[in-house]
Amino acid sequence: MKSVIAENVQQGNRSDQTEQRKKQRLLFVVNPFAGIGKKKNFQSLLDQNLDKNQFDFSLEYTTHPGHGRQLAATAVAEHFDIVVAVGGDGSVNEIASELIDTEVKLGIVPAGSGNGFAGFLGYSRNLSQSIRDLNNAESIKIDTCLLNDKPYVNVAGVGFDAWVAYKTKTQKFRGFIGYAKTALQQTINYDIQKYIIKIDGQTIEREALCIEVANATMFGYNMKIAPLAKLDDGLLDVVIIKKAPKLRYFPSMIRFPMGTIHESSLVEYHTAREVEIIAEGECAAHIDGEGFLSCHNLKFSIKPLSLTVLKPLRPKSL
Repeated sequence: MKSVIAENVQQGNRSDQTEQRKKQRLLFVVNPFAGIGKKKNFQSLLDQNLDKNQFDFSLEYTTHPGHGRQLAATAVAEHFDIVVAVGGDGSVNEIASELIDTEVKLGIVPAGSGNGFAGFLGYSRNLSQSIRDLNNAESIKIDTCLLNDKPYVNVAGVGFDAWVAYKTKTQKFRGFIGYAKTALQQTINYDIQKYIIKIDGQTIEREALCIEVANATMFGYNMKIAPLAKLDDGLLDVVIIKKAPKLRYFPSMIRFPMGTIHESSLVEYHTAREVEIIAEGECAAHIDGEGFLSCHNLKFSIKPLSLTVLKPLRPKSL
């Protein structure tokens, strides 16, 4: 009898160990300054909404730009299964950059202002719901992109929107209000530039308000800049918004949330595997919404199916 009991205990221990091994190690990387509010109660939201039967989790807060990238690199080295970016598109970019070509999956809790990439995947903007989204998510392989040597997962580009993103960094107000205020201020004096654009080796010249090279469909705030983009087709979607009198752009704004901007006469739409943009003068560029003053020669390329992300199992198609 004792041997049977001992055997049952051993089997029970083995079962517990097997169950423990099935749990995925998950690291939440929180940017406390993303968006317009801090996430002081995030630990309690995890306790209330994350499925502890599926995950063993750790929690880290970033303290400076680039810290998220460092934490993600450490998570890869320590064989975590998932790293979750808690922040906006900039936070997602930092963390995703270290997960490309690894087995570690990217999850997202949208906590920034625009949250374009998370919205495209179908994550809720409600923090509690987005944590629950992780409990019921599928793993999918997606393409990633490079602008020169810098990785991105959503949208990069040059021109007016990049200039606004660059200028917004110095503004007191964040979020949609800050972006809209800066955009209106810059509209008056912004000079539309001329670009040489090479699309898979074919050269065109355009005067353009902006040129976007997209992996996913939208900026933040449900603004669909590349409505036809797919995450797993091995292609970059190139959207050129051509030069026009400035008042002509305003009626087309409604097309962004409707997903019909590609049908506008102001827009030229291409797909490609490699894109090169050369500006006549100094211009601004952005990567996943982070603006900076660019060099004159920008090279974009695609890395097919190079990142695994968690996509909520709710009815929202890619």
